Amino acid sequence: MRKSAPVLILLLVLALAALALFWLPRGNDFDRSPLGNKGLELWLQAKGIPVIRSDPHVARASSEISLRIVPLSIRQGEAVAPRPDEDDGPANPAEEASRYALPTLIILPKWRGSVSTDGIASKSGLVDLIDISGELDKIGYSDFGFARSKTDFEEAQTQLNPGQPIKIDLYQAQTFERSSLPSGCKEIAGTPLGALLLRCAQEPNVYLLSDPDLLNNHGLALADNAVFAVSLIQHLRGAGETRPVYLDTAGQPLDSEKPVDEGKSYERSASDLQRFFAYPLSVIWGALLVVAAICFWRGAYRFGPPLREASANIELSKTAAIDATARLLRLSGNDGRMAGQFVLHLLADKAQLLFGSGAGNQAGIARLFQRLARQDKAAAQALHAVAEALIERGHVMTRADLHRNLDTFRKSLGSFDLGSR
Repeated sequence: MRKSAPVLILLLVLALAALALFWLPRGNDFDRSPLGNKGLELWLQAKGIPVIRSDPHVARASSEISLRIVPLSIRQGEAVAPRPDEDDGPANPAEEASRYALPTLIILPKWRGSVSTDGIASKSGLVDLIDISGELDKIGYSDFGFARSKTDFEEAQTQLNPGQPIKIDLYQAQTFERSSLPSGCKEIAGTPLGALLLRCAQEPNVYLLSDPDLLNNHGLALADNAVFAVSLIQHLRGAGETRPVYLDTAGQPLDSEKPVDEGKSYERSASDLQRFFAYPLSVIWGALLVVAAICFWRGAYRFGPPLREASANIELSKTAAIDATARLLRLSGNDGRMAGQFVLHLLADKAQLLFGSGAGNQAGIARLFQRLARQDKAAAQALHAVAEALIERGHVMTRADLHRNLDTFRKSLGSFDLGSR
């Protein structure tokens, strides 16, 4: 049981390290999943279009970006957080697009989050159309109807620029129903099933994309969807534009001007502490736990537990008691009684050495002589006789007899092989 406890603790520490390394969510896991937009970022940069991503700790000014891309998500609840210095309700990307005259592409949701974690896309993973309408209502758009393909894949030829058709391919395609489009909303790109990209007169700087698979990691790998994505971004940001595209996945409000660092004090929360355990810091913490576990194993299991001092204290106390008794007997001039006690204690110690800690009594000494008799009966009888004489009559012996009997006892006892435990 003593040896199993350190092993169990070691396994627990290793399990915690594995938890920190592989189970704790990383900030970019969703970006690199089939539903994420990391592929879009890399693809646009490869085509010479700079991209910056949203960061909750960095404020962005509308003047430093050319196009804002906002993927809506059912998981987010509110589209964006309210500004702390505004009283007219929470800001949303449509309002900010009108305020700053900033082209903004809003991508509607289509898949549930389980598709990203399970890696399986099916009809059961599609978001309910009612939930999508609810997300549009939050940013000021309503009365849109949606159509979904009855076949798994929908192929179509679409074009953003005259004379430049692009082949796209969508799995479980999701479009706007043309018959339900509000007045003033213009279709910019679409398929025979319905409209894909809209622009409404009420918010002329806002574009609505019905199917996110045209821009996410999964969809970019199909047909010429990647070519369509580049053409779409170039069309929306305008010709000759050099400012970067802003991929806004955090829903943070924009500033009218580029913020100046004035040494502001920020409130700290539990989310700031979680940053110390996010990837790649989680790898460092995991490595520290593994090193601590190895050190614990070497100290607690390989070399055993620390020795207790109780047994040593008992031996010291016993030695001190014997020394004190011998001194008192010596001062009283009774060397014979001291010699008898020495012989008795020595025989008891030998009995304990052979038969265990409970054999330090008369019965154990008797067993000792029985064992010695099996080795040499005559020598055992002689040892027994001299030992009995010293124990019972040592106090009446003369000094010469006492020394002679002690010498005989020492030689007789040394002639036997007492072995070891």
